[in-house]
Amino acid sequence: MVDPRHAAVRLLGAIDWQTEVSGFCRCPGEAFHTRGNGKKDCRVNVDGAPTIFCFHASCAGAVAEANRRLRRELGASPWELRLPGGKVLRSGDVLQAGGGVLPREVVKARARAEGRAAGEQLLLETLRAAAEGFRAELFDFFRWPMAQILEDSPLLVAERDAEDQFRTWLKLWPACATVWIGDVYSSGKPEHRTHFRPVAEWYQIGPVMGNYTCGSSFKAGSYRRSNENLSGHRFLVIESDTLARDEVGAIFAYLNRRLHFTLHAIIDTAGKSLHGWFDAPRSRLLEERLKAALVAFGCDPKVFTYSQPVRVPGAFRDGRLQRLVWLRQ
Repeated sequence: MVDPRHAAVRLLGAIDWQTEVSGFCRCPGEAFHTRGNGKKDCRVNVDGAPTIFCFHASCAGAVAEANRRLRRELGASPWELRLPGGKVLRSGDVLQAGGGVLPREVVKARARAEGRAAGEQLLLETLRAAAEGFRAELFDFFRWPMAQILEDSPLLVAERDAEDQFRTWLKLWPACATVWIGDVYSSGKPEHRTHFRPVAEWYQIGPVMGNYTCGSSFKAGSYRRSNENLSGHRFLVIESDTLARDEVGAIFAYLNRRLHFTLHAIIDTAGKSLHGWFDAPRSRLLEERLKAALVAFGCDPKVFTYSQPVRVPGAFRDGRLQRLVWLRQ
């Protein structure tokens, strides 16, 4: 029976194994890297959907081709590995960050329950486990502390007053967009239509209707903040209630620099968290994969709902200004 680690070594060369199935390796696209290489920049996992992950963006094509070759080779023959403590890991199982084994039968059952292809479910489970495993390297490689975020902003926005903050943020939206602004319960009744207004109207009114908005526009005439009433433009808003600001900054940098999701703004919520406003993923498939990793990194899945309330800049929270601290030019 084939040993999956031997196949990985034949493809990638020497591997510094950190677990029975995951280790640091030389990136197959290292020649394309545009910045210095570190020993922990590239990692390979041979369990689940065998995958090579590299933090550099310039090598994406070479890594994708190497992943196809690795999966093709390991998918050709079943394998088993005995783990410390006597557990057995089989091809199609996923080794969890805590050492437990997610059996392939459970992966298939989840796929059926969620109406998803078995191969795609296996990839999602692999992404979750891998993201938990390389969180520490990600926070180090893409380190972007709050002070640096402020300094790096293409537009100096952090010290603008409330009205200017609000009107500057409105420029993220198309002029025709209908945007909701209110408090959490300013939705659901006909009288709440006043909270759903075109951008041009909000520009005149200012941030007086509430502390919250959504990362999506709504159909004209809406009075209920729901996914059924979404229309057209949307942003994916990323935040974490558990990570420190300097840590979530690294996730923003990872999405922007490595995965090439356009970062439009970062908002200081006047609490403990930052909100990053990104272009929404181009497809549902890509969105599901991204969210699987983000939850494993420690991001809050609630804000992935496009009608979920998020903090609007220019409003005050317990006397503190919710403000833009980074804005794309």
